[in-house]
Amino acid sequence: MMMIRLLHRHRIVLALTIAFLAVACIISSHTEGTSVSLNATQHISSPMKAHLLDGSIAVFDHGGDIANRQISGTGMRYDPTLKTAVAVTAPIPLDSVVGVETFERVVNPGRTLLYSTLATAGTIIGATAAAVAIFGSCPTIYVDSAGTQVLQAESFSYSIAPLLAKRDVDRLQVASDGSGVVRLTVRNEALETHYLDQIELLEASHAPDELALPAARVGIIAVRHRVAGVTMHDRAGRNLADVLGAADERVFATDSLTLDRASRGGPADDYIDVTIPSAPGRDSVAIVLRARSSLLTTMLLYDEMLAGQGAKALDYVGKDLQRVTKLAQLADWYVKNLGLRVSVVTNDGREQRQIVRLVDFGPAAWRDVAVVVPATADHDSVHVRLAFLADAFRIDHLQVFGDLRELAPRSVPIARVLDRDGKLRPDAREVLLRTDDLQLQTWPGHEFKLEFDVGGDRTGIARTYFIAAQGYYTEWMRGRWLATDSTTDFAPWRKPVAPILQRWLITRDSLEQTFFRQRVPIV
Repeated sequence: MMMIRLLHRHRIVLALTIAFLAVACIISSHTEGTSVSLNATQHISSPMKAHLLDGSIAVFDHGGDIANRQISGTGMRYDPTLKTAVAVTAPIPLDSVVGVETFERVVNPGRTLLYSTLATAGTIIGATAAAVAIFGSCPTIYVDSAGTQVLQAESFSYSIAPLLAKRDVDRLQVASDGSGVVRLTVRNEALETHYLDQIELLEASHAPDELALPAARVGIIAVRHRVAGVTMHDRAGRNLADVLGAADERVFATDSLTLDRASRGGPADDYIDVTIPSAPGRDSVAIVLRARSSLLTTMLLYDEMLAGQGAKALDYVGKDLQRVTKLAQLADWYVKNLGLRVSVVTNDGREQRQIVRLVDFGPAAWRDVAVVVPATADHDSVHVRLAFLADAFRIDHLQVFGDLRELAPRSVPIARVLDRDGKLRPDAREVLLRTDDLQLQTWPGHEFKLEFDVGGDRTGIARTYFIAAQGYYTEWMRGRWLATDSTTDFAPWRKPVAPILQRWLITRDSLEQTFFRQRVPIV
């Protein structure tokens, strides 16, 4: 991240790199994309930067020419440390380019101090950082477990543009140390730029026999007394009680026949029907899920939204997603097709009343979340349906609890921010303490540590901690995406969803194997 000192002691050998504002780290700017097709012969009048495989960056302040699969123009080529530069004297072959960024400089004076201060701490990925697997998506949160860093959460997974910035709350399995300090590590493990606005810790105190969780549209709740006799079946009729009965990594995924039918134009949704026995005096229950998104949404973002548009994706991310009208169009399609919809179903199965739609699940970390549903005793049982686009979710555990209550968590501000080398960064702490116009940016391979002073434990009181983070991220435009000859706008609302599921059915096994076993980028 920008808070980490330049890795002078390492030989810089970069396979993938970024340098924020290579020629001017003192003033703040943002990127506004200009559509470029790397396969076409075209003169580019806008400034552009070419990020190269050897870690260097070629900056063409006055544009250049792209022809014969080469980039040429008047510019400067910076080495991976950004400390030396030479004039570009020969065309740069496109096969040596990771990606090309075209930009207009729009100065943001209010952020200049932040960027300038942190720019001195380093803006590149060195050999050590590059050796870290690019694994997650969005900021990934780790806690120490007996000397091993364990992934606990992903923050604001679907906030892919400034207008989509949101606050995300995730449950952590972490305890304070002997001195009353909770320590977390925040990483950027994706080919993304993260913009972190605020981070805080929430502490919920509760009875030892209660489980504290975030609940959709409610806040933090405590649950206990698991309901017995709950049954669960999916669209294919499979009994899921055994698969979802414990958090044991035996994971629900859509039945292959259901997915195949959806990919051929059949019903696009899968669902899990949950039947809950009623009980006298009970007016609501909490369905508790341990789940994450499948890589279907990642494929949708990469292959459809970005790579599917070729170089047009630069304008889409840089301009279209900054417009409310375009976002509304995307949001309408998303609401109709994606997310996990929780509805109460009448006993005859004909009517449904949606309670909530869950949307913010990342593909890497399991998320524990509760949904509160009404459970009147007018009938012998309550029927709840969890519906979602076929194969869009992986679910490890589903439980139902009969007793629940709202909690008022305590907000614990960041006490200290430390860079990778353990150096205190009070400037970064000030940025992350509150929501405002200042943001902390991180790049692939960067990390920092957070410390929270929570105090000592109290006898007979359990404490559960939650990470609350607000911000957004922007995806890197891969070189092969930009080289795609495409004139197709991202407009999935104009076509059926079945072709997307067809591509997913063909590629899901290889994508998941790469993502989870090898922990390398999906590029």
